[in-house]
Amino acid sequence: MYVKNNKMGHTLDITIRASILLICLGYIILAFPGYAPLPEMTAQVNAQVLNTMGIPAISLERYVVVSFSQADRIYELSSECSGLLVYMMFLVGIAVVPYFSAYNRLFALLFLPILFLGNSLRILTGIIVGFQISVDASEFFHATFGQVLIFFWVLVCFILWLKLTRNFPKEE
Repeated sequence: MYVKNNKMGHTLDITIRASILLICLGYIILAFPGYAPLPEMTAQVNAQVLNTMGIPAISLERYVVVSFSQADRIYELSSECSGLLVYMMFLVGIAVVPYFSAYNRLFALLFLPILFLGNSLRILTGIIVGFQISVDASEFFHATFGQVLIFFWVLVCFILWLKLTRNFPKEE
């Protein structure tokens, strides 16, 4: 575990931790109520992947329109669905853990694209379930398994961050 042994290192750590928390709070306040560009980016990524898979889809702002065999289905990506809470949980987690180096905290920011990918896959899987099975199955997946999957994805990323930075608690 990294131990602060000088004033400059401690000040830098406090500055990084406070900055992470203030950026999170600032984004929540300033981007309210739409939280752009997160929903739009997530919708674009999902529409592109669906088209690559041969499922006709387009993104319109925060919506993904998917052509099912019977009709078109519109999926709205709210701020929660776009992963806002996932990112905030992770960032607050890395900001409140004490005694980590500035490098380790900054290294954790590399996990944000991984979290974005995981959330996009969660939404994509829900859409594919709806395309293959039914819209009701898609909604059920999103409200149950999808929520559990993204929670575990955040936990895995946090634990992986701890392991990669050699800060995971070890047995004596």
